[in-house]
Amino acid sequence: MIARTVRRTLTAIAATALAGTVFAAAPASADSSQRAVPTGEFTAVSQVTGNYMLPDDTKGNPGTYLQVYPSTAPSGWKTTWRFDRVATSNGRPVYQLKSSAGACATNENGENSIVYLRDCSARNKDQWWLLEAVRGTDPQDPDYGIVSYRDEDLALTARGEGDTYIDLKRMWGGHPSQRQGWHFYSA
Repeated sequence: MIARTVRRTLTAIAATALAGTVFAAAPASADSSQRAVPTGEFTAVSQVTGNYMLPDDTKGNPGTYLQVYPSTAPSGWKTTWRFDRVATSNGRPVYQLKSSAGACATNENGENSIVYLRDCSARNKDQWWLLEAVRGTDPQDPDYGIVSYRDEDLALTARGEGDTYIDLKRMWGGHPSQRQGWHFYSA
């Protein structure tokens, strides 16, 4: 019991220190959908599986797809991403999710489809993504659902653990589930 309490406390302290030094702080009046959004390159981790989001070709070139891979990914693999803001919709920022090679995650086939990386175009709304805080996560440093702008009831979802696809799944109840939650760590 004491060990678990100590572990939780240390985890909370580390998370607080990381959040304070890694991400741009939003004004206190901002809603949780705009907190802890990385301003530079980051690594995205599924908080349910503990796996990294990475491109299937390990570099992020156009034509490959998004997948999750265990944290044991070789160091030469590119596991970094960035969000480039391209628009605003109903007061919410809209982003492109870009690989380190500069290709963008694209919603091509809607629900239950694999998400591919394609050449980026700021006008391609299939490459536009909203970030929605996952309910029940820390409101000051939440996990986020990466939600399709085109299909606002679909979010990037890790199919399972290990080496597997990321696809678009329906958000039941209109909000991302824990399985659709991603946490961002500075690269």
